[in-house]
Amino acid sequence: MVKKVAFINGKGGCGKTTSIFHVAGVLAVDGEKVLVIDLDKQRNTTDTLLMNTDKPEKSVFDFMKGTADADEVTKKSLFQSRANATPKYYGIDCMAASIELENEETLRNIDYSDFQDKLNEFIQTQGYAWVLVDMPPSNKALNYICFSCIVDFVIVPFSSDIYSISGYGDIMETIDDARAVNPSLNILGVYLARYMKNCAVDRFIKEQLEEFDTFIPVQIPLCADVREAVMFGRPISFYKSKSESRKAYERLTKEMIKRIEM
Repeated sequence: MVKKVAFINGKGGCGKTTSIFHVAGVLAVDGEKVLVIDLDKQRNTTDTLLMNTDKPEKSVFDFMKGTADADEVTKKSLFQSRANATPKYYGIDCMAASIELENEETLRNIDYSDFQDKLNEFIQTQGYAWVLVDMPPSNKALNYICFSCIVDFVIVPFSSDIYSISGYGDIMETIDDARAVNPSLNILGVYLARYMKNCAVDRFIKEQLEEFDTFIPVQIPLCADVREAVMFGRPISFYKSKSESRKAYERLTKEMIKRIEM
């Protein structure tokens, strides 16, 4: 079974892009082939994953409209295993985003069934074991497309601030609405993606989230090595074997697999 997971939160800056980048890296180290679909018009995931290669001329938006094939909007991600090494391919591909994804009117008029069939055929043909989707903070049309045509699971990264807690209900409502078009949609859980264990506010937010049955007991530390890894286009799983951040992303990935296979 291909594991298809959307990373979603109603607000920006909560760690979606960073999480996808590093989770994909963990999976690649384990020999898994991964397709990352960037549905965020800001294109941060596209820019990070395709830092060492030319971006496609067309985007996932063109694929959805039927004006481009999947292979025309997808590129291989090339990473450096260490500083100054020649970037190589490790099994992660990126379906590029476009600012045109903000055009909800066009998105509402696409042929959903045709898009879903072509995407599934591409996934099977390419042999992907995982599909990870970076969702924008708020776009009803893209929510519908993602939840009805692409993914079976949702995971929610939280930043350590009170606004994350107050927005929790909105996220759950979005997921409940999505089940109207995809009854099998499951939430894997919520986790803290930018955590400072020595900060009283972060510990308070963690205590609040622990009350939810969807809480994932993994905290991604807010450390310099995570930011450095993204800056240099190198997933943290490719270096710094003793990094606490690397270990946290490995635990998160294992928890995702466990919950998917339950």
